[in-house]
Amino acid sequence: MRWRRCIDTGTTILTTLFAVVILASACCLSPAFGFDPPTVPANPFLFSLSADFEQAVYEVVEGVYVAVGYARSNPVLIEGVDGLIVIDPAESVAAAADVRDAYNEQLDDIFDRKPVKAIIYTHYHDCHIHGATVFAGDNSPEIIAHETLAENLFSPPGAVYSLIFPIKATRAVRYMGLMQQGSPGYFVNGGIFPFSVKGPSGYLPPTIMVENELEITISGVDLVLTHAPGETSDIIYVWLPKTKVLVEIGDFYKSFPAITTLRGASFRNPLDYLESIDKMRSLNAEYLVLIHGGQPIVGAENISRILTDYRDGLQYIHDQTVRYMNQGLTADKIIEIIELPPHLADNPYLQEYFGQIDRDIFQVFLQYLGWFTGECRDMFPMSLTEQAQNMAELVGGVTHLATKAQEVLDEGNVAWALKLADYVLVLDPEHVGAFDIRHAAMLSLAETTYNAQSRNYLLSEYLEETSQIAIGMVGFDRIDDNLVRYMPMDTLFGIQAVSLNASACLDEDILVGLHLTDLCGTTQPDSYAMHLRRGVLEVQPRIAEDTAFMVTTESLVWKNVVLGKLDPHEAVSNGDILVGGADPQALYDFLGFFDRQ
Repeated sequence: MRWRRCIDTGTTILTTLFAVVILASACCLSPAFGFDPPTVPANPFLFSLSADFEQAVYEVVEGVYVAVGYARSNPVLIEGVDGLIVIDPAESVAAAADVRDAYNEQLDDIFDRKPVKAIIYTHYHDCHIHGATVFAGDNSPEIIAHETLAENLFSPPGAVYSLIFPIKATRAVRYMGLMQQGSPGYFVNGGIFPFSVKGPSGYLPPTIMVENELEITISGVDLVLTHAPGETSDIIYVWLPKTKVLVEIGDFYKSFPAITTLRGASFRNPLDYLESIDKMRSLNAEYLVLIHGGQPIVGAENISRILTDYRDGLQYIHDQTVRYMNQGLTADKIIEIIELPPHLADNPYLQEYFGQIDRDIFQVFLQYLGWFTGECRDMFPMSLTEQAQNMAELVGGVTHLATKAQEVLDEGNVAWALKLADYVLVLDPEHVGAFDIRHAAMLSLAETTYNAQSRNYLLSEYLEETSQIAIGMVGFDRIDDNLVRYMPMDTLFGIQAVSLNASACLDEDILVGLHLTDLCGTTQPDSYAMHLRRGVLEVQPRIAEDTAFMVTTESLVWKNVVLGKLDPHEAVSNGDILVGGADPQALYDFLGFFDRQ
């Protein structure tokens, strides 16, 4: 470790030589090293971005620090009179431990000298909440978050740990490049973060809720926490009025904003971003600390200019998209017309490292108007197989279509070659030539793009399809045990319903009673009626009568059975589940209608 002076900002920092953290495993299998090809060159603009993530502990002002480059987020530490405040404790227990160790090494074992009095979650995304227990230790700090954080975690449609966890988690592995993080020839960075550190969740539920704004003093430090929706609906920023330090995430980072992601994202309203950034502009902050990105930004005039340009860039794309929508244009036509104006196009904070303008245009169209373009040709959705068959007929068959795909690849029309190769594979899934074209196109696109999401997703799929890594589909059983503890029963029953294999039970009509003994005497219902009725599952919080059988257990046991974490045979045999009114085989048959991991 060494001290140095950061000349461009005037802030004091403590830094280490930059080192890439190798993610030992992600999701299913550890990545195999020695990929073929061994290196996929990266766009120089994306490669140069990694310098922003050099590991460092920055002292923003006296008593306010930010650790950059140790995790997917940059946890902030505020030192008070008799305690500490942590903002966003990183994505896992392992990540938080790395950050804590860095702070301790640079700040004279600060976590041993003072207890953590409060942990603040800026929003519900995993890289901002799952390291809480590491910093909390045995101190029982206040956990502060927006009042809708738990809803965003668990309530459909957009919640992480809810109905669409498998597909969002699977796509997250791809777009973050988790399986290739150990290979520097493939992984560069995440666009707004250096890497991700895998490990169990140390999430703790909030004890203090913020509605619109909360003024609070913790360990002698005055804080103002303000609701500022953007990337999520529960974002709060943290303002230290005495030192004019603003800590924020989710409304501004060093990339054009991503109002959608390749992982999939719930509704992100561009107008919310604008309103939230304007709130921040009004503060005239002297220091702006980014929880995704690089070192703090310094100087009120500098910060004002950067935030103004950023919100203007997003407003320009939003407003002009809507303008052309109102003229009857479709999104695929609008992307041919709109680009940032010259005074914004070269702004380093509006480059497409993470968000991408054409995707955002499509998302704006979708959010306002839905899937239908307004064109009659799109009124009757056509299956992918129909599209592929029609395309093949146009060129004289599948063989000619594969030849055409190779021709356009050779001509440099790489994205079109990828699409044509996919049409071939729809019709002939074993077509070796089409796979070769597809893979060559994916590698070429990954090499040229400077959008980290795109590169990571392309290379993840390439490595999967060439059997160099195995991701597969993540299941509900991969939800962290700690999160399962806090999952509401309504969410659990929603997951159970969407896991029903309807075609296997179209003639079934089964009413099952469920009694959860640990919920007796609480504010939550302890009895439920689960009605499997000809391809749908309806669950109501009531005592069921005339049931086929009754299940008596504890809520956590039933959660783990439904999520595929616990074998029902084992739960019955060890007495954790009691089946009344029928043989246990009736329960096994009932559960057999549901997908299990």
